[in-house]
Amino acid sequence: MFKSRAWSIIVKVSAAILGLALLLVVSVAVFAVLKLGQIQKAETVSRAEGDSFETDENTGNLEEIDPDDVQWAEDWEVLRDKDVVNLLLIGQDTRVSGERARSDSIILVTLNRTEKEITTTSIMRDLYVQIPGYSDNRINAAYAYGGMELLDETIEKNFAIEIDGNVEVDFDGFTQVIDAVGGVDLDLSPDEAAYLQNQGYAVSVGMNHLDGTAALLYARVRSIGNSDYDRTYRQRKLLSSIFASLKDSSFSEVLAFANELFPCLTTDMTQTELIGAVMTGIELRVGELRSLRIPADDTFEARYIRGMSVLVPDLEANRRLLREELYHETAQ
Repeated sequence: MFKSRAWSIIVKVSAAILGLALLLVVSVAVFAVLKLGQIQKAETVSRAEGDSFETDENTGNLEEIDPDDVQWAEDWEVLRDKDVVNLLLIGQDTRVSGERARSDSIILVTLNRTEKEITTTSIMRDLYVQIPGYSDNRINAAYAYGGMELLDETIEKNFAIEIDGNVEVDFDGFTQVIDAVGGVDLDLSPDEAAYLQNQGYAVSVGMNHLDGTAALLYARVRSIGNSDYDRTYRQRKLLSSIFASLKDSSFSEVLAFANELFPCLTTDMTQTELIGAVMTGIELRVGELRSLRIPADDTFEARYIRGMSVLVPDLEANRRLLREELYHETAQ
């Protein structure tokens, strides 16, 4: 009799625990769907007719070459790996009225399940590439011509890695995101500190705590340091600082961050894909983000083509680098 009563109690307690666990799972799922529903869905875009080129003065006295003289490496088969997720983070300046602006920044975020790594790779805006269906041009033209789809095709053709999804960030809204995490801590160089001081911010050389507006100025300026080389480095530093602020946050802090972040995003991914990417990022439990830049040092030539100052990459060298660093595979 006693054993029967004890067993009955155990069954009831177990059922209650399972019920609570199921309720928790359902609640988390509902929360995720509601929050992800705040993200704007990317629209299908019509591709531009004809080419357009951003021209600038040849202030660096670069060697001017004919577009037909650029020799591209043969295409490689696009590398696909179920344990590696590649997402493009596209910085878009929406202040351009009446047309899709060129992508202001492109950062590849790679989640490697096998190696338990998250790597951020800046793709420089002046990179000269092959754009399917158009003349060779700066990579930031691909987004203006055909949105996320054409940008993905361009990266896959030139660098032979699969792109699994895209997330576009509204720069103006991103200031709210940084403020939602309470600002970011960034180590400023003398030139960076002087620039922000000239913009009215009370900062000093060394570690500073910046609000959203100051952090955005820090990430976008190209007039200090080595132009876009340093600018892309600052953008990766900013992402690392945000990541450091969030990785030990409480659930309520993450919720507040999500409320600010999601309305600022546009994506071509489904809710299932987004949830999968978020869960993968959480499961990796990485301590810090790894950082790369494409084209890498010594794998490109600065040239003047079609009235543009561009970086002509050694595609094979950069493909090998990406396979080694992102996939830990030896390239062909």
